[in-house]
Amino acid sequence: MAADTVLSPSKERTISRLVNAPRELVWKVWTDPEHIKHWWGPNGFTNTIFEMDVKPGGIWEFIMHGPDGTDYKNKSVYKEVVRYEKIVYDHVSPKFQFTVTFKEQGRKTLINIEMLFETPEQRDNVVKVFKADVGLKQNIYKLEGYLRKVSFEKEMILERVINAPRELVFDAWTDPTQLEKWWGPKGFTNPICNVDATPGGSMLIHMQGPDGIVYPMVGEFHEIVAPQKLVFTTAALDKNGKRLFEVLNTVTFSEEKGKTRLHLHAAVSNITEEGRRYVDGMNEGWNQSIDRLNDYVTSQSKTKTLNTDTPVVIERTFNAAIEKVWQAITDIDQMRQWYFPQLADFKPEEGFETQFNIHHEGRDYLHIWKVRDVIALKKISVEWKYGGYPGNSVVSFELFEQGSKTKLVLTHQGIETFMPGKHPELSKQSFTEGWTQFMDRGLKNFLEAVPAREN
Repeated sequence: MAADTVLSPSKERTISRLVNAPRELVWKVWTDPEHIKHWWGPNGFTNTIFEMDVKPGGIWEFIMHGPDGTDYKNKSVYKEVVRYEKIVYDHVSPKFQFTVTFKEQGRKTLINIEMLFETPEQRDNVVKVFKADVGLKQNIYKLEGYLRKVSFEKEMILERVINAPRELVFDAWTDPTQLEKWWGPKGFTNPICNVDATPGGSMLIHMQGPDGIVYPMVGEFHEIVAPQKLVFTTAALDKNGKRLFEVLNTVTFSEEKGKTRLHLHAAVSNITEEGRRYVDGMNEGWNQSIDRLNDYVTSQSKTKTLNTDTPVVIERTFNAAIEKVWQAITDIDQMRQWYFPQLADFKPEEGFETQFNIHHEGRDYLHIWKVRDVIALKKISVEWKYGGYPGNSVVSFELFEQGSKTKLVLTHQGIETFMPGKHPELSKQSFTEGWTQFMDRGLKNFLEAVPAREN
């Protein structure tokens, strides 16, 4: 397991990890740009490397591409390089010194990382702004997953189209109450299904066959990018709790016209003689398991469609001209007064995107908006989703002139994609209550208090 410990209250952050790979291989994937580009960075990040000259005075320059499309330029200068043992480099901006050491532990390698900052304020700022503490852990988990990928003995690739939305399929892989209903070949049950679907989180599943025999397995998650990707290891255990083989599982989920294209790559390593007979049947076992997954999520999708796939619709008539109401729902200065004071920017233009964070009841909700449709004085609709949550909804404001008054029809659809069963704070009831307050208190009071603006 990874250990994250602050050694000095003023300058340092450290992390250690014992990885199941020989030191020479760990060194190679850490110093070869063709390897490191595949695993460096937090979950969901990719890399474009321009230069990587691993020697004292050498430059490492690259761009990390965030999952939201943001690019992060990085440049470091190597200070010390001891082959197979140690790397030290100075990161240019933000400034810190990065030291990593590699120690042999039999056929495994103990990795120790230290990030040394100039001041405690700088350290705290890097942690706050760049989430360096979380990113460092995720980086190590990704490294371990990649090491297993490049050292496998046998592999299996499976691709299927699942008859359910991507968010629903992803949730079935990460929610233990759902996973237990389909995991394993036909006829199997899972009387124990303990799954912590977080980077570094563990897995313990007891698969019970139709004959009553229990097949225990353990695992660990390395990378989670909801609802796009899962990387996790699994290991089958014998009756004494020893590992028969290990599997690095990489699962990707792609949207395909309301369905999900699932791609599974299973890389098997450390196979014992006893474990080989189980590995030989892995392909058939996975196919049966995916059949069960498809049946499960298809039934869940139909149930959710019948029960929850109805939008929130709120109609209100305001004692204000249509121009005044339009300004209130599209002008950034006015929106901050009745809607979200945290709004950093907004423009009523198709394709405009913005993000802002709301801290509510101890939680952060990163709002991600993209303007879809704009018909001046008539309609504006916005794609509305949350960072770190599944799903994508659409909020529409439609205006209808009624003499000197204006009828506004608000429609919020797609709420079911937020998986309210797992995230009750994003339920239809919560949104109904929230929108009612916005309409009856926020917008109504604002329109009655503010005179129309001259154009």
